[in-house]
Amino acid sequence: MKFDIPIARSMVVACLLSLSLPVVAQEPVLDQLDQAREKGSLEVAVYRDFPPYSYLDQGQYIGVDVDLAKAISQKIGLPLRLRTIIAGDDADDDLRNNIWKGHYLGGGVADLMLHVGMDPQYVKRQEKADLIGPYFHEAVSIAYRPGRYKNMATPLSLVGTKVGVELGSMADLYLSGAYGGRLRTAAERLPTAMAAVQAFANDEVDAVMAPHGELQGLLKIIGGPPIETRTTEIQGLYRTAWDVGMAIKAGNPKLKAAVLDALAKLQQSGELQAIFARYGIDYVAPEMAVAAAP
Repeated sequence: MKFDIPIARSMVVACLLSLSLPVVAQEPVLDQLDQAREKGSLEVAVYRDFPPYSYLDQGQYIGVDVDLAKAISQKIGLPLRLRTIIAGDDADDDLRNNIWKGHYLGGGVADLMLHVGMDPQYVKRQEKADLIGPYFHEAVSIAYRPGRYKNMATPLSLVGTKVGVELGSMADLYLSGAYGGRLRTAAERLPTAMAAVQAFANDEVDAVMAPHGELQGLLKIIGGPPIETRTTEIQGLYRTAWDVGMAIKAGNPKLKAAVLDALAKLQQSGELQAIFARYGIDYVAPEMAVAAAP
């Protein structure tokens, strides 16, 4: 094979330069727990405007997830740095922007993210985030006043009544499509779950449908009426029950171990259950087993 003289010379020069360059050892990447200790705080992401889990009250963020973030940070031995986030178009957006890559506008990533849906298939297909530590089981429920319905054996009892739901929520999708669409006309779509619960408290709708923990917490916030609740069963493609857990960036075994150890201690001591009770929520243990730390 023939080379042009200029190309041949440039190749020789490049080879000589490469031989003369010192070999620089690549420093190992610190586990995110070590990075957090260097920073002096554990940054935990929670959703903004998400009562009763994380919301602004008198200038401070409070809620189940805020208290849980504080408790985990305390168990790990680091001050909490709270990151309040706005939900993206889907959970993948939230994990990318807040856990393993960061938003294109900057701001870095958090060490830990709370209130992540733990669907088993979704957990398995994650490569850049570890979904760990399920800490609560949630299920869509119907809240209604005692005596308002003669029979609530199935959600079909809602036909012909008004049911407040958050626009675009799982409850909205459920009423729109379950039972061949027979519940579609029952849905009274409101901008937020809080607005739906407020309409129920004001007797503007006959019932309200939302995740059970959210319903209980919102009714406590607004001082709602005595209610009866019924958890709906799964129908067709609609998953109406799921575990809630946490996420960290994949490849951080020390952080994973520390978070799982902190969560186990909170569960065993009853502190986790007490956090939920503080906000009017009956604690329901997750159905998924907590994966052991490596």
